[in-house]
Amino acid sequence: MAAGNGTLSRLCSRALPWRLARSILGRSSRADLRNLQPRRIALIACHWIGDTFWATQVVEPLRRRFPNCELTAITKPFAGDLWHGLIPPQRVVAAPEVVSDRHRETVRWGAILRRAKALRGQRFDLAIDLTGNRYSALLVFRMRPRRSIGFDGGEIGWLYSHRVGDAERPGRHLSERPFRVIEPLLAGTPEPFAYRLPLRPPEPTCPAAEVRSRLGIGNRGYYVLAPGAGWPAKQSPPAMFAEAGRRLGGAAAVVLTGSQSELELCRSVAQAIGEALLVVGRPVGEVVALLSEAAGVLCNDSGVGHLAAALNRPTAAVFTTATNPQMCRPLGPDDLAKVFTRDDSIDDIVAHLVAVR
Repeated sequence: MAAGNGTLSRLCSRALPWRLARSILGRSSRADLRNLQPRRIALIACHWIGDTFWATQVVEPLRRRFPNCELTAITKPFAGDLWHGLIPPQRVVAAPEVVSDRHRETVRWGAILRRAKALRGQRFDLAIDLTGNRYSALLVFRMRPRRSIGFDGGEIGWLYSHRVGDAERPGRHLSERPFRVIEPLLAGTPEPFAYRLPLRPPEPTCPAAEVRSRLGIGNRGYYVLAPGAGWPAKQSPPAMFAEAGRRLGGAAAVVLTGSQSELELCRSVAQAIGEALLVVGRPVGEVVALLSEAAGVLCNDSGVGHLAAALNRPTAAVFTTATNPQMCRPLGPDDLAKVFTRDDSIDDIVAHLVAVR
């Protein structure tokens, strides 16, 4: 990690002289932020699915605060569909170089700098970093917006012209965090802290009927099982998903979904169920369409659970000890999402999904 920090220090120091007064000595005050009228705003949200979905929630309050601005989303390629219906596709920029989790992704500093240089030409008046790590902070720094705001995060928050402390509060749900970051921008408005529940559901990029037709489901009901998770410690035993699938199948179809890297996992669960369909490696907008008409969704603590709950689908999210349900549970409008642990019986999990069908 020391080598990584040294590399970052060298990269920052190259651009430091011209940014010194504004980025370190002359921070934007809250008064400055209240008087901002930016024409071009960049939202940097380079997380995985769940966190990016939460980040999309700030678009509407920002539009109310800055009605004449042009918003651009800088996001992971696989998460671009989550901005559908909020930001025009030509202003959704894929930035695979910006690392969300350095334990699961390879850091390529040169690629981050090249991406920043490409974005610099858009001359953003304001960059809002909703990712909040050293890689996104460096991207913002080298994009050279007139103003920038981001979560201090205990790493290199000094790279922003305005940094927000305490954006992540113990015991509070992580979906609040993007709103903590933009809170200083909303000071003096009717909604200084614009976090509201229920969350705005994601919009599918195709009709659910199209997905049904491709799978040959027709008008049958179906359950969606997502046995994967962001990392192994969050993943429940595949045998649990297989047993649930066997019990849920019959009159209803069972569909296994996941990323391309989870293909073998989904195949093995499908084979254990005996009769199941696969929707693996498909764009998120299509998965949203699939989830939108599901009779129920069984998942781990994963993006699928957050999307399903926001779509008001009956959801059973099985948590391990790797994450805290209080901070990470799926949120839905009618409390149809319920958290389980690996110690809970499969009877209870299946009963929850079947009872609210």
